Amino acid sequence: MASETTNTSSKRRKTEQGIGTCLLSDLPIGILEHTASFLAPISRALFAVTLTNYENNLPSGNYSSITGAADWDTLDFGEIEKELAARLTDDDLSSVLQHIDAVHNVKKLKLTNCTNITGGGIEPLRGSTVIEQIDISLIGDGENPRLDPEPPISLEAVLPVLDSIIQSEGCALKDVQYPMA
Repeated sequence: MASETTNTSSKRRKTEQGIGTCLLSDLPIGILEHTASFLAPISRALFAVTLTNYENNLPSGNYSSITGAADWDTLDFGEIEKELAARLTDDDLSSVLQHIDAVHNVKKLKLTNCTNITGGGIEPLRGSTVIEQIDISLIGDGENPRLDPEPPISLEAVLPVLDSIIQSEGCALKDVQYPMA
């Protein structure tokens, strides 16, 4: 009994000191891919972004397979929990868009419940010729369009990106939905 207590406290000390700890990114890529296969596409992208090398803010080649061969025609943040979407920042949004190469893949972007963004996170879409619809109304289908408190989304952050899309040769943009405010 005494040796069992000693072993447990010894293991606890080693873990507290960082010895014997295992990071999620230490797991084999196959296990991470299999785990991600049970997630919705947007959740897979967020999972892959959490494993990204944030030093240079670019997706690691090792984790691009986690997003799978998902059809990225539509990227709808309404597919994740409302509370999570509301906590996402422009940096989070930008990382997801970069990770899935949204400038070349996403045709429809819906920022449902992303009430914490200013709009700068859509920068990776600059110059896209494939995007057809951008919904920055921040609400889901059938929801009240009046948001309280008023979201921090800014036309000054969004308009330059939209302008670059519209000015691109072969522009496919057909519809932009803004927040009521």
